[in-house]
Amino acid sequence: MKIFIVLFVFFISFQTVAQPPVLKCEKDCGTLDINDDFTFQARMAQGEDMWGANVTFIEDDIILSSAHILGFEPDRKKTLSCGAEAANKKKTDWYNHKENMYVVDGKNYPKKKIIIAKVLDISARATGVPPGYDILVAHVDRNCKKCKKGQNIQISPIPIANNLPEMNTEALHIAVPGNSKMSKGRFYNDHLLNGRIWGSKRTPCSRQTIKHDGKNNPPMLFDTSGSPVIFKECGKYVVHGLHGNGSDDGKYMYEFLQLLQTQKEWIQSEIYRWTGRTVMIDSCSPTGTRSFMPGSDFDIPQSNCKKNRYDKHPAEFPSCKITDQNGAIKFPLN
Repeated sequence: MKIFIVLFVFFISFQTVAQPPVLKCEKDCGTLDINDDFTFQARMAQGEDMWGANVTFIEDDIILSSAHILGFEPDRKKTLSCGAEAANKKKTDWYNHKENMYVVDGKNYPKKKIIIAKVLDISARATGVPPGYDILVAHVDRNCKKCKKGQNIQISPIPIANNLPEMNTEALHIAVPGNSKMSKGRFYNDHLLNGRIWGSKRTPCSRQTIKHDGKNNPPMLFDTSGSPVIFKECGKYVVHGLHGNGSDDGKYMYEFLQLLQTQKEWIQSEIYRWTGRTVMIDSCSPTGTRSFMPGSDFDIPQSNCKKNRYDKHPAEFPSCKITDQNGAIKFPLN
């Protein structure tokens, strides 16, 4: 079975990719975040229509998402990237809209699109289909000229997980909807992390499979690329992985979550390049911050980036060896 990437919104051609015939949710797809527990979740906004995809604040001035939301597509060699070079790639949404790219609050989206930040620069690890990377980080300015109306909106960033969760860990998916039929604003639903964690030899422990069967995990949600799955570490919510890549068997969608634990050194390095800061917010540190600069002690090994493209079946890639995989549900695509 051929793997494909689920590009929920095709930004380059402004067309929506046909959705596969799988179990999916289209209306009232989760619990509305009425208590503002997940203010870190927002939406990119660009062009005259202020269109965009999910982004997550991991620092007051740093956002995280999937690289393909800005046109870094896995089947285009010219947009393959391993970091800062992404900002200079042509025929991407960043290249075409970088002077007019913003972040809007997720609370009442899409009814209200209140600008809360301007995107200043981007970096991406975009190296093709899973287990290739599909990660975007960006530096934003919350004090931009168009941000005055949104400056008083409280944003509480969420840290990236240090460790991989145990099998069958309960988690949440947080998203800002693409339309008001899906939800009236930022919402969440339950996830169960019960699938295999896997990757290539060069990108180990970089993916986890989630079956959207409407039982252990909810039906598939389209137009939520870049939205995070979070779990609790040291009693606080942390980002585990991103929605955005997957394949289907004609009945169910199998999400290949893009995991972030092996990417903290790279993300910290980009934060340092943009801001000079050598620490990131952290869930377990007594001070609330921790350095993930090169040479630091990491809870799990960090991975580098090479522009290698993969075309094998997911089952052909090895399981993560640094975490117990006993109890992982067997899936057709796993």
